[in-house]
Amino acid sequence: MPVQYAGIIKEHDAVRRRAGLFDLSHMGQFWLSGEMVAPWADTLTVNAVGTMKPLQARYNIFCNEGGGAHDDTIFYRLATGWLLVVNAANADKMWKLLNERLPPAGVALENRHGRRALIAIQGPRSVEMLQPHVDLDLAALRYYFCAEGRVNGVPAVIARTGYTGEDGFELFVDGNEAARLWNSLLIVHQTDGLEPCGLGARDVLRLEAGMPLYGHELTEAITPVQAGLKWALKLDKPDFVGKEALVQQLERDEYSRIAGIVMDGRAPAREGYPVWREGRLVGSVRSGSIAPSLENKNVATALVAREAATVGSRLEVEIRGTKHGATVVPLPFYKRAK
Repeated sequence: MPVQYAGIIKEHDAVRRRAGLFDLSHMGQFWLSGEMVAPWADTLTVNAVGTMKPLQARYNIFCNEGGGAHDDTIFYRLATGWLLVVNAANADKMWKLLNERLPPAGVALENRHGRRALIAIQGPRSVEMLQPHVDLDLAALRYYFCAEGRVNGVPAVIARTGYTGEDGFELFVDGNEAARLWNSLLIVHQTDGLEPCGLGARDVLRLEAGMPLYGHELTEAITPVQAGLKWALKLDKPDFVGKEALVQQLERDEYSRIAGIVMDGRAPAREGYPVWREGRLVGSVRSGSIAPSLENKNVATALVAREAATVGSRLEVEIRGTKHGATVVPLPFYKRAK
């Protein structure tokens, strides 16, 4: 996946206004089958797996014993098994973790990383552009649900999921069919303004939408609680890995946490830059970018002390020895109109 094709701003604009096409085939894909998949997975994840409806998708996080995140993932419940999509950089780690956690008898694991492809079309015109190519009613497919169908005759899992803050779909297909499908979509919809989009635009889009990126807002040391993902914690589940640490963290409420900040001027906040409040170092930047959807303001996420994370708080970001003013704002920075 290149950083850019025709330019990050052009690709970002296509997704916000029309539609963009992403090649996400680097993402890890695991197939889990057997009657015990859901109860077993529920012991490893913070969100519920067993309560998922047929053809539902659900965001989930695998944690370590200290509550830090091994990875954030999506489960898809299909007719004959479960598709688990993990971050590309964590694919080997997650495959090893699943096998080391001793799946019970009757649970089969298959690593499809590198054999199955993933193409995403994202943007307000994604339904309009994709509909002529599929054999199902896309308008009837609910957000975070999926269906098994065909795209240009190619068998596919078609999911209404994405990582841009816009409406859109993710298409899981055989790797041998991916290039033909990718090219045909771009050729047919070139005049409609469909653009191939790279990693740069994807990162800006997800940051504007307040979505975490593993290695930045989530790590082995940064918990879902700190990342502002408490909505994904199902603490009424029986014990799962990391539950005790997460409960203690919530009860004490002393943890540093991810906050959204907007810089006062044009100085860009970058990962690792120190963040100060009233002369005291309170944290550091985790992600930063110009936000085209916010009139090109410089925005960032920062992991900061509790007292520095309140909306409206005034902070300073140190950039090459000079401190620049910033204000804490609610996340997400951008939310599409429904």
